[in-house]
Amino acid sequence: MLKMINLVVNPVSSSILVKEKAEPLAKAKPLLAALSLTLLAGCSVTQDKQLVYSPSYLLKENVAQQQAAEGEQAQQEKVTDSERNQELKPFIFKQKIENKGDQSEQAFSDTKKVSLAADELPLNEFLHYVMGEVLQVSYILGDSVKADSDTLTLNLIESVSHRKLFSLVEELLAEREYAIRFNDGIYYINQEEQVAGLGKIIFGYGNKVEDVPNTNQDIWQLVPFTYDFNGSLAVPIMQIAKVIVRPDAKQNMLVIQGKRSEVLKAVEFIHLFDKPNAGRKHLSMYAIEFSDTERITSKLTELLKQEGITLGNADSLKSAMSVVKLPNINSITLFSNNKELINRALYWLNKIDVPELGDDIQFFVYAPKFSRAADLGDSLGSLIDGAAAVSKSTSARAQNAATSQNQAEVQGAEMVIDERSNTLIFQTTGERYRKLLPLIKRLDVMPKQILLEVVIAEVQLTDEFRQGVSFSLTNRGLANTRGGFNINSGSDGFSYTLTGVDGEFNLTLFESSSHVDILSRPSLLVRDGVSANFSVGNDIPTVGEIVTDPVNGNRTSVVYRKTGVELTVTPTINAQGVVIMEVEQSNSNSSTSNAAVAGSPSIFERKISTEVVSESGQTVVLGGLISESKDLGDTSVPFFSDIPLIGKLFDTKNDSTVKTELVIMVTPRVIESNNEWQSIHQQFKQELKLLDLEGIAN
Repeated sequence: MLKMINLVVNPVSSSILVKEKAEPLAKAKPLLAALSLTLLAGCSVTQDKQLVYSPSYLLKENVAQQQAAEGEQAQQEKVTDSERNQELKPFIFKQKIENKGDQSEQAFSDTKKVSLAADELPLNEFLHYVMGEVLQVSYILGDSVKADSDTLTLNLIESVSHRKLFSLVEELLAEREYAIRFNDGIYYINQEEQVAGLGKIIFGYGNKVEDVPNTNQDIWQLVPFTYDFNGSLAVPIMQIAKVIVRPDAKQNMLVIQGKRSEVLKAVEFIHLFDKPNAGRKHLSMYAIEFSDTERITSKLTELLKQEGITLGNADSLKSAMSVVKLPNINSITLFSNNKELINRALYWLNKIDVPELGDDIQFFVYAPKFSRAADLGDSLGSLIDGAAAVSKSTSARAQNAATSQNQAEVQGAEMVIDERSNTLIFQTTGERYRKLLPLIKRLDVMPKQILLEVVIAEVQLTDEFRQGVSFSLTNRGLANTRGGFNINSGSDGFSYTLTGVDGEFNLTLFESSSHVDILSRPSLLVRDGVSANFSVGNDIPTVGEIVTDPVNGNRTSVVYRKTGVELTVTPTINAQGVVIMEVEQSNSNSSTSNAAVAGSPSIFERKISTEVVSESGQTVVLGGLISESKDLGDTSVPFFSDIPLIGKLFDTKNDSTVKTELVIMVTPRVIESNNEWQSIHQQFKQELKLLDLEGIAN
């Protein structure tokens, strides 16, 4: 008995229904004849001739990669130093692989749908109908496939695309250790070992599941390690997955060869172990105060060993806990997968890190965390047992720099300030240093900063009055008048002129009042307790001294005096956040009109020196420093100005008064955190955007 296949094709939906039923052998002859012709036609393709394979696309990609790499290198040579920290693009090799895909599946459509039902069909008959009749592609069946008598069942209730159908067929064949290779438009179906040299290998790169190509062909997946290389994973991977693993320590990767489902198992297994040392999840750093790293580590190792805890070094991963010594900062770091072990080690460290008992003099070095050693030394030098002020001594100069040291001696203790390394060196007993340490730590705090916004305003009040009559004789012309009141007449105030045959009569009345603001607005950032200075002005040469020498003559020395605006502010912040400021401000200018010494200008100076208290953001106004200058002038015609009644016609007076007031406004802003500084920085940048640079340039 043979099994007959009835194929029903629906022209509208392109659906195919495969049904099977048993018929006598006689009725199967027409179908056998048709199958024989089909097989012969298929076998006609398998002539004894050598197949010509196209060169691998990897060779072309290598050329493209080399050209792209050369272009990228030439482009990078043009990059400036400020752009060298930019994030690099993914290398071209990975991009090429991601865009390649599986060409054997690309030939089938995603839009054409088919439905198929097959029950216990012989393998070769199933392949003839699916590959030849349904998918309509060129194919070659190997001898092992033709001789295989196993049956195959496939029942698709819903319609699937041609591409999905091909993928299902490929999976069914893979279960029977058959493989499909695509080359030159022909699909080769045979045993896997017999088609290993045909087709193109699919490459993948990456250590994630989504990096593995979606194909049923053999995959060469290049799996790089994110952390340390672990080539020992090759053996367990080949035990849990049907893959071939080749470690590549030079490239820090594993090359995995196999089917996609098996490669996914290997990638997931690698992901479990590709982590920083999984056994060291907890760590802690301990800063040593009274000893050094070698002695502390030695004592800690002995104590933990008695409790059954092994303390290893940085290269030991088998111990329960490891330690890394940091002698440059006199600290050690502990690593362990158990937090309780670290807590136990810290307990012993606090017990053994104590000064040695006795009266032996020892050396202790304290490195400030926030303050300057010189500032701490100034405070400690006056506080330790009522010691006198710190005396200064300078060491011998080295070739490139000099080291300045301060020293304070008290009963039983000596302190030296090493400004070069910013440390305090104590020579005292361990017990005395232990008592001093809390005081030192309390003084070693983060200094605050203060932003000083200063406005210096100079207000000038001017009151000037001029009156007079000028008379000139011209001895020609006719009499006429002209005049006006500051309306296109070219005169200030009220002017009236009478011109006649024998002369000109000119009357001028003028009075003006002006209010001028001269502003200087510096912004200074200063540390708590440090003076900030702002100075703008010129150096004016003045006569220093005159030496009379009968032989060589007189010699005059020149001394430069600074004029302009100078401001010095010393802020101090108390515990409540209130700012105490010492303010010294001076404003000076030079004048040559009233020079006391020939060739030397006189310098007029106004100065304020005070101490004020203000809160952060509060403005302090200092003013009331007023200077006044008067200028009286009288110009007249001799003899005629003394004539009664009409003498004023030949007299002109000039009365000028100038008052200048100096006003200072200081606003301190305490900066305690980085967020406050960022807010002030953004505000300052916003003010810069409001500047009209084009208007200034014009």
